[in-house]
Amino acid sequence: MKSISRATIGLTSSVSVLGVVLLAVLVYCCIHFWQAKQQEETANRALHAVEHLLLKPTSEYSPEDVKHGLEEVLGGQGRTQARVVDSRGNRMFGPEVFFNGEGSIREFSQVFETELPQLQAKRVELAVSTVDDERFLNFISGIFASSIVLWILVSVLISMRLIRLVLRPINRLTERIHNLGPRSLDVVLDDHKAPLELRPFIDGFNRLLGQLRENREQLKLFNSNVAHELNTPLSSLTISHELLQRRKLIEGEDLQKIVGDHLDELDRMARIIRSMLFLANANQGRKLQLQPVPSLRQLVVSVAEYLEQLAEDRDLRITVKSDATVEAETELIKRAVSNLLSNAIRYAQANTEITVHITLEAERVWIKVSNEGPTIDPLKLNRLFEPFFRAEEGRSDTGSNHGLGLAIVAAIAKLHGGDVFASSENQVTVIGFSIQTKRQSASG
Repeated sequence: MKSISRATIGLTSSVSVLGVVLLAVLVYCCIHFWQAKQQEETANRALHAVEHLLLKPTSEYSPEDVKHGLEEVLGGQGRTQARVVDSRGNRMFGPEVFFNGEGSIREFSQVFETELPQLQAKRVELAVSTVDDERFLNFISGIFASSIVLWILVSVLISMRLIRLVLRPINRLTERIHNLGPRSLDVVLDDHKAPLELRPFIDGFNRLLGQLRENREQLKLFNSNVAHELNTPLSSLTISHELLQRRKLIEGEDLQKIVGDHLDELDRMARIIRSMLFLANANQGRKLQLQPVPSLRQLVVSVAEYLEQLAEDRDLRITVKSDATVEAETELIKRAVSNLLSNAIRYAQANTEITVHITLEAERVWIKVSNEGPTIDPLKLNRLFEPFFRAEEGRSDTGSNHGLGLAIVAAIAKLHGGDVFASSENQVTVIGFSIQTKRQSASG
């Protein structure tokens, strides 16, 4: 790939040389035009002098006087030579060959009638030598050619110098970027001394560094949470197996209880791993298998019926309002709705109602789940969709809640071109997501 500096030098040099060449051609044409005009004026003066002499009335000059005057006018000295030809084309006065056939000439002629019967002059032929003019043009052409070659060298040197000055801040910026590493992401590039043209790039790069810093912190937190979530069941399994080694014989209900606890811990680890794999695939842009969903309300109701027993255990009622038709991957929508309802059941106050609102806004269908319960701190509200984040203090109920439910909801919404929503005030919390679709309708 050609470098910017070389391309710029070539472009600026070509443009400047082209300008000089055009100027030289223009000056050359002007000089040539001026010389042609001078030649025409010289020829016209000579022709007028001859015509004036030959057309004199006979009362003023005798034919001999006219011939003598013609010889003086047509002496053929200097740059101009002339001859007079009669009506039969015979030369009367002047040279037979202009300038003895040497050098370049420009010929002019004029026809006229004379009143002298003895002088049957019919036409005057005039030649102007252009040798000196051509020499001058050749001299000018040589000067122009030398000037163009010199200007090419000068323009290249000037362009190289200017390019170095222009690229100096870019080279400094490039050097600073090369020095950045995983441990120096906290550095912010200073744009106060940078040229105005580079400031948008520096601002964008600083924003990118900020996103990298944020992603790094999220990755650290994610790794810490993963280690914690997997360490708890692994520690429990390790302790249980150590107890089994110490006790030689375990039978009956004790054995069943230990095996059941082991299965619960293994199931918990399996669910965490499956959720993490789903998030990884979703972040890589997993391709959706879209299919028409004629009634989003019916889909939500089917999920609510599946969770009905959990809701009844806490005296909770689930209602679904409105309906919509969408195109989506049904199983993913069911999973997102299930996570939202499970979250609402977990934190809703007993003997209250959980409401699922299905609304249309522009080209998006929103599914929002509201429940009555403790108001969530606004600072924590913005982090609800982060992996392993829990709004409640401590890590209670970790057996059934591993903190990935709402993160999965956000990933499903992103796959469907939608977004997530969360609000909490006056002991009412609303959490939901949207689906972007072109095929949609609503009914009350």
